[in-house]
Amino acid sequence: MLYLILKLLYKAGLGVFFRKLEVRNAHLIPKTGPLLVVSNHPNTFMDPIVIAAQLDQPMYFISKSTVFGSKLQNWLLRQMHLIPINRREDNPEASVSNDEAFSTSFKALHEGKTILIFPEGNSFNQRRLRKIKTGTARIALGAAAEKNYTSDISILPIGLNYTDPSSFRSDVFVNVGKPILVAAYQEKYAQDQILTVQELTEEIRTRLEKLIIHTPTDEDDALTRQVAAIYMDKLGPAVLPTALPHEQDFILTKGIIKSINYYSQTEPERIATIKQELDNYGLQLKRLNLPDPVLDKNKNEVLLQSITGLVYLLVGLPVYVFGLLHNYLPYIIPSKIARAFTKEEEWHAPIMLTTGIFTFPIFYGLEIWLAHEWLQLNGLKLLLYALSLPLSGFLTLHYWKTLCQTQSHWLLLRLFYNKKHIVDRVLEQRNYIISLLEKAQRDYLQNAR
Repeated sequence: MLYLILKLLYKAGLGVFFRKLEVRNAHLIPKTGPLLVVSNHPNTFMDPIVIAAQLDQPMYFISKSTVFGSKLQNWLLRQMHLIPINRREDNPEASVSNDEAFSTSFKALHEGKTILIFPEGNSFNQRRLRKIKTGTARIALGAAAEKNYTSDISILPIGLNYTDPSSFRSDVFVNVGKPILVAAYQEKYAQDQILTVQELTEEIRTRLEKLIIHTPTDEDDALTRQVAAIYMDKLGPAVLPTALPHEQDFILTKGIIKSINYYSQTEPERIATIKQELDNYGLQLKRLNLPDPVLDKNKNEVLLQSITGLVYLLVGLPVYVFGLLHNYLPYIIPSKIARAFTKEEEWHAPIMLTTGIFTFPIFYGLEIWLAHEWLQLNGLKLLLYALSLPLSGFLTLHYWKTLCQTQSHWLLLRLFYNKKHIVDRVLEQRNYIISLLEKAQRDYLQNAR
């Protein structure tokens, strides 16, 4: 019961926390177990929440044993479907035994349940898959062998791709892969258990890498982001128009990574030149306090959007003030708590989500009660006031975003009229980088053919 209540609360919270949550290949998710779900782990507690929300059936979670403690705490965690597992890194001096965790997992699979495992072990806010552990393969093969492969155990790989894991109103792209049938490894497992566990582990790793944005190093990731920021729109026509927006971004980003890896091996000097130009361009934008997207517009477009933005800001100011007064505290408290609780960015988003599930209903309830008591609002008026609270909150966020965009437009216009030579120099620099990227793309496609 506790699991179902929490799932409903968090599922509703996800719809507010994320601007977009897109799922690719949802039809590949089995409706029942026995099933092992494996995923990358970039965003701590947010990852199981996002995945569990996509499955109809209840899910059980393999969790490190250090989160368990008192009898009450253990009872609560088990009601939330957590299965403790010992890890050597949590207590290096102690002998590690996971017999109970494995037997519990076997039992859950034999009962047709679904278990979620993060085979990387720890969570890091990085766009790459780290070395994965063999636990998933050992549980899957061990459970299947125990029942002589009569239970159709499968492993479902899911890739989680966040645009900004620690930010409110960011996006997440859930990429579901084709299930792996454990029974296919029956003969190999009978001949050599250790080798088969390693082979299945490698298969899991290969499939997960295909489902996520995987950059080998932080330097490669930074370069990928720089290229995507300035050149992604130019690559748009290469993607099928039927693809979801974030599916398009995913496919294009994978292509950028692949080309960077190619040139890093064949023409490292070309990569070095592009990186240097992008770094210089980024430094210029930082000095001018300008975002790159505004430079992709001509003067007339910037002028029109500046005027339109100014009109919107003037007309929407009363709504912004109303929304700010009613939503600022429930909005800012989760962020303050997250930053006070930990400095690790991986924990900020789930803490904000968990706290926001309570702060917004509590503050909205208090504001509705005060409106009823102080302003004597009743019936339809009170209902309309209640509906205005979340709506004005979203409008306030949109207003702030428009304000930032309009400021950038006005700044660029001022540079156009007062320091046109600076704008021309930055645009020339931008166009030169795009020409380098276009030539690299042509050469890459020609070599690929």
